[in-house]
Amino acid sequence: MKIFVGNVDGADTTPEELAALFAPYGTVMSCAVMKQFAFVHMRENAGAVRAIEALHGHELRPGRALVVEMSRPRPLNTWKIFVGNVSAACTSQELRSLFERRGRVIECDVVKGNWHSW
Repeated sequence: MKIFVGNVDGADTTPEELAALFAPYGTVMSCAVMKQFAFVHMRENAGAVRAIEALHGHELRPGRALVVEMSRPRPLNTWKIFVGNVSAACTSQELRSLFERRGRVIECDVVKGNWHSW
């Protein structure tokens, strides 16, 4: 089950740290940390539900209450595109601007080494 974790400080939070936070509730399959949010994939639905109930509002960092909820699917008629070999200096806004020349962009994230699968 895929869990959305909002209000994460991507510069200061690691996938390993999130996995350790969610592990008491069930098997963590993978974690991906972006700038201000993350996704945690858990094997068992029951464990994911327990984690959501226990960790929603939890302060991983002082003054930053986490938003923990079931991940929602992407809107219909949208596609997820992987773009590799992106410069480390490239920002999400720069990449978004490039793709918006061709159409509407729903979401754009530049992930820089903050992904881990177990």
